[in-house]
Amino acid sequence: MWFEKNKIKSKNNTFFIKQWITKVSKKSPRLKIISKYLKLYYEYSTINSFKYFADSQRPWFERILWIIIHYTIISFLVFMVYISYYEFMTTPLVTSTETDDYKTTLLSFPAIAICSINRISRQSATELATNISKANITNQTVDEILILIMRLGNFYVYDFDMLGLTDNNHDVELDKLLTTYYNGTYDVTEIMKILTPQCSMMLLKCKLHGKYTNCSTLFKFRKTPDGYCCTFNYVRESDDIPEQNDETELSKPEQVWDLGIERGLTVVMDPLLDDYFYSILPIKGWKVIVFNPTDYPDMTSGGVTEVLAVPLSETFLDVIGTIFISNPGIKNFPRNKRNCIFPDEGKLLSRIMIYTYSDCIVDCKINFIQKSCGCRPFFYPRHGIKDYSWRICNSLDFECLAKHKSDWLTILPHEEEHTNFEKKEKALHCYNCYAACEDISYDVLSWTTDITPGEFNTNLLQNYNITTEGIVHVYFSKYGTIRLKQDISFYWYDLVSDIGGICGVFIGFSFITIVELLYFFVLMFRDLFCKKSALQKDDDRKTEIPSDRTQTTGTIYWNELQPRSWHSAKYGKFFANRVRY
Repeated sequence: MWFEKNKIKSKNNTFFIKQWITKVSKKSPRLKIISKYLKLYYEYSTINSFKYFADSQRPWFERILWIIIHYTIISFLVFMVYISYYEFMTTPLVTSTETDDYKTTLLSFPAIAICSINRISRQSATELATNISKANITNQTVDEILILIMRLGNFYVYDFDMLGLTDNNHDVELDKLLTTYYNGTYDVTEIMKILTPQCSMMLLKCKLHGKYTNCSTLFKFRKTPDGYCCTFNYVRESDDIPEQNDETELSKPEQVWDLGIERGLTVVMDPLLDDYFYSILPIKGWKVIVFNPTDYPDMTSGGVTEVLAVPLSETFLDVIGTIFISNPGIKNFPRNKRNCIFPDEGKLLSRIMIYTYSDCIVDCKINFIQKSCGCRPFFYPRHGIKDYSWRICNSLDFECLAKHKSDWLTILPHEEEHTNFEKKEKALHCYNCYAACEDISYDVLSWTTDITPGEFNTNLLQNYNITTEGIVHVYFSKYGTIRLKQDISFYWYDLVSDIGGICGVFIGFSFITIVELLYFFVLMFRDLFCKKSALQKDDDRKTEIPSDRTQTTGTIYWNELQPRSWHSAKYGKFFANRVRY
């Protein structure tokens, strides 16, 4: 009897199928290597619970349960890591309170603008009307000319119905009158400056830091959104500069010396009640504006506080400052991430040398008005050749200015979410305007007390006879000031620490785990591609013998076939060649 590859043949030519003699493995050697190292990693990983995957002693349902648990935990882990990374990318900066005890005496005193509610002086208007009448350029009387001059007040309110003068022909008539009087061209800015009540007449007595000071040395006649007003500590460059100078140096603002009413600014004001000609509000008195010394006091840009003061009253303005600074390191972030602009980045914007948020909004307004009406209002500063090349609005532009007034009163800067405004609503979009990265804002707590006419005898103003005057006090009373700082919320190592903490809490993951993974991957790839591993050699012994091997025949005893063949096939090296016994 002899046997061949898959058959056993007896002398009577009877064949038996040899299904139990060889055991052929159908699994790929590479899959075996991968399976081997996965099992080793599960057994020796620092992630303790992984060993339950490879523990063959545990029931299959328990191992499946561990897989489900790990899948759930890792899903939460991935979600938490994504949230952390998303916050790192979308909110890289944070604003926090650096201190709430910053010394108030280190602050700059705010700028103060005192504007009479009466924007056109009756005395100045009458003088202008008289001069026009004497020039013999019109047949109109002085009173009729005064009515036309009154229409210049529309530069402040752009409201034709305020005076009940809705006939636009008056605007044309006023323009012709002024053009003829000034020989062809007239300067609206200069005319409005002359018609405005003067500081020398309105401000009677001033006291700063406990010392009496001449009001003319403290207050300057400067432009504001309400026209020309008496301004204190307003350190901006001049309102009208024909040629912009890049090296213009600003004067230093007045500092806070001490706390209390006596150490602030006190002003006694004359309402000039007999001089009222055009009021912008239905009251008599003054509008007191508190703002940053380096900003144009535009209300729509924020950071500006207006308080009304009336005759025969004492108005107290208790100022509270808030400082905002930014880490210079955030300059590396784009503007839409940091949402602010540093002062030295103003040169990147038109007509702005030192950036302030107020200047950017005002520049946006001016460009819009110029585009809509072909002119710019007289009360905005002019800096440089470009600003001087634009025409100043005159009486012929009242209708256009009134039409677009609502547009520039609603400002939508770049960083705001405008979900409350429909596209059809009128608003001015200033896409390039961001808050200043370094700024100081002033909040005001105000209250008023009445003054009885007569002698005003206090430590502040002794033996002063009050008739219709009003008094305003501007001061600081709180020692500590809040200082806010914008800084980077997440550095790269903060993100790594955050993610590492999350991974450690959920699955005990650490850098050692990464090293382990790399180690096992190196071993696995070495066995897969670099050399023939011991496992592969062992598999060769267990795989089926190729069919091209030379076959020989031999005699075999039937009664010894089964035991010896089984033993040889299972434990020994089985030869498919014929062997004869």
